[in-house]
Amino acid sequence: MVLHSKGLIYDFYLYGKDEIDNIWESIEDQVGRTDDEFLNKDDIKKYLKEGYYLLCTINDKTNNIVAVITIEFAYYPSHKMCRIVTISGKDMDKWIDKGIALLEEFAIKHECTHIDMCGRRGWKKILKDYKEDCILLRKRL
Repeated sequence: MVLHSKGLIYDFYLYGKDEIDNIWESIEDQVGRTDDEFLNKDDIKKYLKEGYYLLCTINDKTNNIVAVITIEFAYYPSHKMCRIVTISGKDMDKWIDKGIALLEEFAIKHECTHIDMCGRRGWKKILKDYKEDCILLRKRL
């Protein structure tokens, strides 16, 4: 898919689990920026290679990767969700709207009824069409 934004052309790529080793060196640092105590880049690589997560990149017109997105499908009795697990990139203001629109198209083509994302509250300012549906409560045991 080709994405046009602010006069620049971006390409959207989706990688299969067998392609992860070939692309990993190019995305490892960006994926690592999303590390936290629950999920790190090694976990993400494992889940990508096992097919639990899917990898998307957004590349600029010189084929530099400007964003790395990992997604998964979540299944409920009446719904299939496309869940954004991680998203990392530079110059986000130039590609985020069209990038999310492309993810939404992808989700619809895969019969998803919703897109979910857990993230910091700052994402509400960026994803204006999304509503805060719930909160996550967590207790360390």
